This record gives sequence, structure tokens and C-alpha cells, in this order.
Amino acid sequence: MSETTLAAANVAIVHNKARNLRRFIELMEEAAAQGADLLVLPEVGLQGYADFAFALGDKGAAEQKQYYFREAETIPGPATEVIAAAARRLNMYVQVGLAESALHGNVIYNSVAFIGPEGLVGTYRKVHSHCDYPYFSPGEDAPVFETPFARIGSIICYDMCFPEFLRSYYLRGAELILNSTAWPMGGHDRAQDYPGWAMDLSAKANAFFNQAWLVISNHCEKGAYSQNVDYYGGSQIVDPYGKVVAYRGEDEGLVIHRADLRAVQLKSRTEAFYGMNLLQDRRPEHYGPVTDQSYRRIGRP
Repeated sequence: MSETTLAAANVAIVHNKARNLRRFIELMEEAAAQGADLLVLPEVGLQGYADFAFALGDKGAAEQKQYYFREAETIPGPATEVIAAAARRLNMYVQVGLAESALHGNVIYNSVAFIGPEGLVGTYRKVHSHCDYPYFSPGEDAPVFETPFARIGSIICYDMCFPEFLRSYYLRGAELILNSTAWPMGGHDRAQDYPGWAMDLSAKANAFFNQAWLVISNHCEKGAYSQNVDYYGGSQIVDPYGKVVAYRGEDEGLVIHRADLRAVQLKSRTEAFYGMNLLQDRRPEHYGPVTDQSYRRIGRP
């Protein structure tokens, strides 16, 4: 067995593709200098995430829609080709979030491109995109990508709130899930930040319940899109025990962790938590749809 070096980045994103792309290449080079095999970058990091302070029909909302239609790119496209060239040069994999132009420019998706030394490996479009209305359309597929060191599933932000969705990846053989997110703070006070606490809790719980790796990359800018929104940062790597092994607070930069991914996962399923294998011990025949007949009411058979 061999070790793999995982990396994720807190990034202060702006609404400027050229600037963001330059920063991504810099972060790839920084990660490669530390031996990273894989780097995760934030949600819609290429163009910058949306400001949801505008009411539906507001002129600001219309202008923001127009921005995404102008700046969205196909996958593969100009930016992913630049990243692919850097991935070849640095011999690393990278997940990057962007607004994707599809169906001849008629639809915009909140997507990630997963890119390796061999070029574009695949694309994931955010399935749980309710928060993104009216800017991005929802995706429908959840592919698992093969790499030399792990089978990988991609998610975006709000997807992490649906444990059954992540479980579906792990049941299809994924060993590592990569989350590109734009997770906001609940106000400007980290000590009172319930949404940020929820992100950290969700990361640990999903990794623990599936006894598998999870890596998160987040924005970390302050008030970049709205005076009411700061981004939590908190980019992190969580191991199959549910323990955070690398974490960055609110400042920009990388988190790095090196491990034998499959060896740690095997130990988590055979030694930790009383040696219980939580995927093996599932009883899915008992997890069917809930109906009125599923409940027994008090005083009734």
C-alpha cells in the first residue's frame, strides 16, 4: 500500500474569472510543492458565487443572471484546459467549481470539473441546488471517478446535508468524497455561527457513518458579494474515523494531510468503533418508504 497526499483550499474568491484562475494555479503549485496528489477548490470558484440578497425580479438579480450567462464556460472549456495543463505539469488531480454553460448556452449549472494529469476525468452538477434558484439548474447524475489512489465521488455544498446521497456514493465503491462549497457564516461572529458549526458536524458525521474519507474546500472572503454574508472557511480533511485531521479557519490557504487512504479505511472498519463495519451491517430491507401503515398508533393494533 502507498500513501496519498490530500489538499483543500480556503480561497478568497472575487467576481473576476482571470484573477480566480490565476489564484487556482498558484494554489495548485503550492499544493504540489508539498507533495499533494489531489487538490479541492471551492464551489463556483471560477466566477464567484451568487448574492442571494436580491428579491426575485429585482434588477440586481437580473444583472447577476446576465453575469453568469456571460461568464459561464463549457466543460471542457478555456479555464478547465488551463487547469488541465497545470495538472499535467504538476502530476496531480484537482476538483474545481464553476458555473457551467450547457445546452448551447441555454442552461447554467453549478458544477465541478474533476481533472487529472490525463485531462478531464468527469463532471458533476449539483443535485441539491434548491439554494441556487434562480441562477443554476439542478443536475441529475452522481458519477464515481477512478483514480490511481481512490475511487472518488464529488458533491457540492448543500449536497452534504443529505446523508443518503453521500451513502449512495459509498455503496457504489467511492472511498473519498470531495466537497466544493460556498458555505456562509450565520452572521459575522464565528463564535455564534450555527451554520458553520453545522458544516463541521455534517462533515464528521458523514465520514464516520460511512467510515470513509471526506475533503471540503470553502470560500473565506468577507462581504464579497453581500454586506450580510461572510464565508466560513473551515476547509478540512476528515478521516474514516470521523476525525478532522487537517483544518483551516477563516484565512486563505491550504490544508494538507498524507495517509494510506485504503489502510486507514480498513482499520476504521475492522478495529475502530468495536470493529463494526457500518456498511456491512446495514439492513436496507427495513428502510423502505414510510407510509401511514408503517406506524402503530397508541391503543390500536
